[in-house]
Amino acid sequence: MKPTEFVKVNSQFWGEHLKEAAGHLPVSHRTELPGPMLFPRMMVLTETPDWNILELVGLSREYRTLEVRRQKAAGVEEYFGIGDGRTVVANLKGQNWFKDATITTDAGKSALEKRFPSTGNMLGNEVVGPADELLRFAPGNYSTFDRALLVHTAGDSLRAHWVFFALAIHRSEPADKYLDFLRNYSNASPHLDPIGTVSLPIDPTVLKADAFESTYLAHGLQDSTVDDFLDKHESILLSAFDATKLVRQPALGELQPDFILERADGSHVVGRLELPVVDTVNGKKRRRVFRTPVQDSAAELAQYAEYLGNAENRSQVKSKYDVDVSELRQLVIVPSQGTVTPAAGVEVVDYDTILRIHLAATA
Repeated sequence: MKPTEFVKVNSQFWGEHLKEAAGHLPVSHRTELPGPMLFPRMMVLTETPDWNILELVGLSREYRTLEVRRQKAAGVEEYFGIGDGRTVVANLKGQNWFKDATITTDAGKSALEKRFPSTGNMLGNEVVGPADELLRFAPGNYSTFDRALLVHTAGDSLRAHWVFFALAIHRSEPADKYLDFLRNYSNASPHLDPIGTVSLPIDPTVLKADAFESTYLAHGLQDSTVDDFLDKHESILLSAFDATKLVRQPALGELQPDFILERADGSHVVGRLELPVVDTVNGKKRRRVFRTPVQDSAAELAQYAEYLGNAENRSQVKSKYDVDVSELRQLVIVPSQGTVTPAAGVEVVDYDTILRIHLAATA
């Protein structure tokens, strides 16, 4: 199937499918749903030499026509951020389905439990193994990730990514067969739980915050400063990271991270937004641009960690911000539709995953 055919089939299917689901389920079956129904906002279509990849991203409280983003990647492994380990958790041959599942290495599972306690409410079917690689793709038909949490580590780095809906299909598959697969998969799903949606048993008022206006982080940020973003999303960051305090843009000597989170267990997270927000430099505004995703932020985070590794510096931070930094974690928040490469010592989490963890904490 050519990439142009892949675009055409997905645009046709998802446009019809999600519009139909949004048109009657939240109205005629409102009392039968577990809670509010959420929809994706963007369809990301990725072309590699051997695979076509679909991913739906964003968490929206209402259905709107999906925006389409097309991109290329060197391979399916690069897209999913998979390492070159010798042992693997899930060896993907032929057709594979993961629904309401968590796929993680043992190391990833341990890190997840410690760093994001509320994910215990969203783990679902667990696929866990004593491996150093998460997924390994082989020529075949389809691999489908339907509301799946992917967690993998590379040394002391961690990447957590909640997948709303993703599908990797070998490019040898014809378009008509792929469309039949989508229709059959959809028809096999419960009527009240259509694919590409999620209903959560949460208070609907939780979804009325401004943060739900644009969660896939492609629009609405161009004129937002770091402080604007943190002001709008503070409660979400606090609950997702089990934190009790957010310090915005603290001054660490000549350094200035975007934020420090103080967690309930006494540990801390120093964070950087790898988002197209606006920085003010020498009185001039400019949008953040990253030539080497994650790596740019990782270098800055290492400087923050080095500064906070000094006892005298920590004392000054405590005096100024009432935060006694200990057990420091380094975090990069990336756009939900981006492809990233982990960096040593850095935790990489996209915004959709943070939002989903937040919803799990409030369920």
